[in-house]
Amino acid sequence: MKRYYNRTFKSNREDYIAVIYRLHEVYGSAKLSDISRELGVKPATTSKVLSQLEKSGLVKKYKYRKVVLTEMGEKIAVRIIRKHRISEVFLAHKLSVDIFDTHYYAHYLEHLPDELIERIYILLGFPQKCPHGNIIPDAVRERDMMLAEYIRLSEATRGTYRVERIAGELSSILPVLKELQLKPNTIIEVLAQTPEYTVIKQNSMLRNVAKHIAFTVLLTKI
Repeated sequence: MKRYYNRTFKSNREDYIAVIYRLHEVYGSAKLSDISRELGVKPATTSKVLSQLEKSGLVKKYKYRKVVLTEMGEKIAVRIIRKHRISEVFLAHKLSVDIFDTHYYAHYLEHLPDELIERIYILLGFPQKCPHGNIIPDAVRERDMMLAEYIRLSEATRGTYRVERIAGELSSILPVLKELQLKPNTIIEVLAQTPEYTVIKQNSMLRNVAKHIAFTVLLTKI
């Protein structure tokens, strides 16, 4: 499976809102080009949909093609992300789907009625995080660890680390991480940082992880 968004899958407004939320999780901002890449659509199409979302009061566009969710858009995004991550847990724990593939299939399940997803949530035993280590919104009352409290693989110094989260679960990033098998609870050794790569050792194998990929992998030091 080379792409986690099926190009024949119709991207509705919820897909755009969720992608903007995910990009903010990772980078602190969302750009038109990044949204287009994640959804696999042309920038012109993205621009048109974003204008419609802005008219509906769901997003706000700023200079340099940056996009943010309004309070109304944020509420919708949180509901979608919650349903998506609960669906991922269901797929991984009940159907034994590979965690990197759960993201793809959850895009279909997240459009199920809210009450059905909540029944699944209860069945699963009220999980706090998705298989990629990201918090399920409203799953717990206590504060989740902020991204700043983790160490990004792209910035880690030499040493041994545990992978804790794949921030944002971006569709353009997950296929590469699947190939590298960099997933939560994986133990790695960081050997060096170069301008283009983070050099790691995993299961006695040396790997070069591109910096834009390593940026999304969050660690804790062992």
